[in-house]
Amino acid sequence: MIRIKDIADRAGVSPTTVSNVIHGKTGRVSKATVEKINRILKEMEYVPSISARMLANNSSGLIGVALGFMKKGNASSFEDPFVSAMLGNLEYQIREHGYYMMLVARHEQDDIMQQALGWNFDGMIAMALKEKEIAELSERLGKPLVTIDQYLPPELGVRSITMDDRGGAYQMSQYLIGKGHKKFLFLSDCDLGVDHYRWLGVRQAMEEAGIEDIESRHIVIPWNPEQREKAYEEMLPFFKKQTALFFSSDYYALEASNFLQNRGIKVPEEISIAGFDDVTYATLARPKLTTVHQMVDGKARRAIEVLMHLIQDEPVQKDIPPLPTTLVERESVRDLTK
Repeated sequence: MIRIKDIADRAGVSPTTVSNVIHGKTGRVSKATVEKINRILKEMEYVPSISARMLANNSSGLIGVALGFMKKGNASSFEDPFVSAMLGNLEYQIREHGYYMMLVARHEQDDIMQQALGWNFDGMIAMALKEKEIAELSERLGKPLVTIDQYLPPELGVRSITMDDRGGAYQMSQYLIGKGHKKFLFLSDCDLGVDHYRWLGVRQAMEEAGIEDIESRHIVIPWNPEQREKAYEEMLPFFKKQTALFFSSDYYALEASNFLQNRGIKVPEEISIAGFDDVTYATLARPKLTTVHQMVDGKARRAIEVLMHLIQDEPVQKDIPPLPTTLVERESVRDLTK
């Protein structure tokens, strides 16, 4: 194992000077010496001790990411393309700022809080936690906390990074109506958080178009995949009376598209399908999915930027504007006006 003293002996400087260069404290070190030490560090393949660096910086160097949902039915939430994309982008942004990400995922009902408080995180990102959990975490953590996709009351004082969920769903609903689809449903697995705001956008567009029986057009589907397939079987005659199905996520949209096509129902010739998120698989499906694009990388970048400002005790506005969404037209929606 290469020691700092070995580097210092070869460079002809003190171990303190080498340590300062390793930890970025080069204010009193000449440029030539910094370059020389860095060259020797590379040549000798020196691997710094993470724990030593943390102690030197009086920081754990860890950013905790709390994931409130662990499973979708019998499948891990990590299999959801949106969740995996978000975690990948968060890890990249955290590492770009010189920190390491530690994932805190729910396994039991009360496990999140114990894990989150058991580590000396410099800050935390929270996703899919209940409002009560966020309030408790914010109070007990004593460190900066930023949430993603959480609609929180202002008095809670926690910054949240969101997309224009309502606007994106409104835009997709207007698009469907403009293509002649006045008999369409909005399907989600709950009426909370982002799904609630997406339903508000759908309902607004339906009201403006004079569509009747609007509330009956919001279908809450089961979380469990086996129960969801059973529900689809039961609702199939009802689905056939619609011209389009708009799902709160691409995951559900692609799943439903396969369900229908496996039963001989053509998409989009007989039923059109639309989603929300614009995950990678949206372009791999047949037909390619028409959906609402949200900037997962932009959401992760903004969350970490806000968290870094809070860690450095810099001012951050309380009401952070939502990021924009974009409608992406592909092949899964039929134009009934032609």
